[in-house]
Amino acid sequence: MEILNLHKKHTALNKYFDIVMVSGKVTISRIRVWVLLFSLIFFIISCSKNDVILDNGEGIIIEFVDGLNDDPTYELTKDLNGFYELTLNPYSNQTPQRITGKLLRNGEPLEDSWSGDQPKKVNWESNLYWWLLEGDTVANITQTYINEFTGELDYINLPPLINWRDVLVPTINSSSYTEQETGIVNTVIAPIYEMKGDTMKIKMSYTHISSQRVFKDSTYVILK
Repeated sequence: MEILNLHKKHTALNKYFDIVMVSGKVTISRIRVWVLLFSLIFFIISCSKNDVILDNGEGIIIEFVDGLNDDPTYELTKDLNGFYELTLNPYSNQTPQRITGKLLRNGEPLEDSWSGDQPKKVNWESNLYWWLLEGDTVANITQTYINEFTGELDYINLPPLINWRDVLVPTINSSSYTEQETGIVNTVIAPIYEMKGDTMKIKMSYTHISSQRVFKDSTYVILK
C-alpha cells in the first residue's frame, strides 16, 4: 500500500514539474523553460533601461542666433550695452518680428532615443503682455472685387471684427518646432506701440524627454 501511494505521489510530481529521468539524473524541464523565459524578459528590460539612462542629453545646446534672425535683412542690432533693439511701428498697434534660435547636439540637428531625428518642440516665453478689452477692434476687414462696369479692382470696407470679452494677450507665440535638416527654430514676437521704452525678455527652452533635463537660453530686446 505504501509503495502504491509513493508511486502515485511520484506520478503527480512528474505531471506538475514534468520531471524526466535521463541516465539516473533528474531534469526539471518545465522549470528550466520558465527560468530561461524570465531571464530573457529581464535582459530585454535591462537593455531598454540602459538605453534611456545613457541618453542623458549630453552635447545638447539651445541658443539664439546672432541678430535674433537667420535672415540678415531682418537682424536686430545691439546698443552699446549689448542689448538688442527693436523700433516699433507708430502707425500700427503691433510690430511683428521673427525670432530665430537653434537646437543642436554636437553641432548637428538633435537626434535622441525618444523621437529620433523628428522635429523637436521648443517653448517660448516673454515678460510682456497686453489687454485686448471688450469692444476693442480686433481687425478691420476689407473685401476686394472686380467692378463689372469699369473692369477695375475695387474694394469695400466690411464691419470690423469686435472683441467680445477682455483677453490678456501674450507678445510671443508660445511654441514651435525645429527644422529637421538644420535644427533652426522660429517664433514671432508682436509688442504693441504702447510698450515703447520697455525691455522685453525672451526665453526659449527645450525639455529632453529621455532625461527630463531642461535646456534654455534667454535674451533681451529694448523696444524703441
